[in-house]
Amino acid sequence: MKYFFIFMLFLVLQSCAVFQPKYFSSDALSEKLVTIHRDSITLREIFQKNKNNKQFIQIFATYCPISQRSFKDVLEFQQKNPAIKYVFLSVDHSYFDWKRGLENIKKNNNIKGEYYYIPKKGKGKLAKFLKLKTIPRFIMIDEKQKITLFKASKVSKVK
Repeated sequence: MKYFFIFMLFLVLQSCAVFQPKYFSSDALSEKLVTIHRDSITLREIFQKNKNNKQFIQIFATYCPISQRSFKDVLEFQQKNPAIKYVFLSVDHSYFDWKRGLENIKKNNNIKGEYYYIPKKGKGKLAKFLKLKTIPRFIMIDEKQKITLFKASKVSKVK
């Protein structure tokens, strides 16, 4: 009976383990995103373009008030860390909503970075890999494209 309880405790503790992948999956890297100019690009191509650099990724929606407020923290973080490449991925309802909301965000915040729209929003392979349930979400990638921070809900948790 003692071994049964030890075994059950082990199973419970294992189920509480936090999913922290080291690298993006191939499926997540090949999901199609859309640029500001409506060109198609994959996450793999974005990472390739920024290779040998640390990357800060924010997943947001322009309609989300919490996401909008987070850009002030991102700007402060960016001023302290100018060498990092900044990638912003949006899960807005539509490309046009994203474009319109992005103009407002850029006007109110002088944030530098690359902006992309995720057409599949929370239903694509990228969202499934990220287990995307809430926004904003912050991820850090090192120079070798290894995930160093997988799930942060505030910029203050980013190192």
